[in-house]
Amino acid sequence: MKRKIVTDSTFFFTDLPLDGDLIVPSAVFEELKDLNSKMRFEKYRESGLIVTGPDRKSVEEVKKAATKSGDISVLSATDIDVAALAYETGAAVATDDFALSNTAQHMGIEVIPLQQRAAKKKKWRYRCTGCGRYYSEPGICEVCGLEIKRKVK
Repeated sequence: MKRKIVTDSTFFFTDLPLDGDLIVPSAVFEELKDLNSKMRFEKYRESGLIVTGPDRKSVEEVKKAATKSGDISVLSATDIDVAALAYETGAAVATDDFALSNTAQHMGIEVIPLQQRAAKKKKWRYRCTGCGRYYSEPGICEVCGLEIKRKVK
């Protein structure tokens, strides 16, 4: 039995092979803008690519993990769907997206890098660029009024 792999749109922009049963959330197709990536998507769909959506419970689990890891502010809805599908199907995630990789690793999901080296698991904090005060999310500092940015914990 082949392993299951959930992939984001990055896979369809490359010409790399993946050995496994491929699964993608339906939102991935909407991210494909050029003809080559759309043709590649259709080629894989004809040969068994599964296009589906995650259940709400899995999406909530991903959001909890992404909040805990500090990645929630940079994950797209499609990224969340990719991780949620992998979580509920027991699949690996094939991506070069760092925040998606990090969230998946925090959830114990195997990550297959496509063109980049494998990302290391990190935890993020949010810190004011002016006064250095820490916050739970990005925005504007209530003390000095400067930007709050994401930093490695």
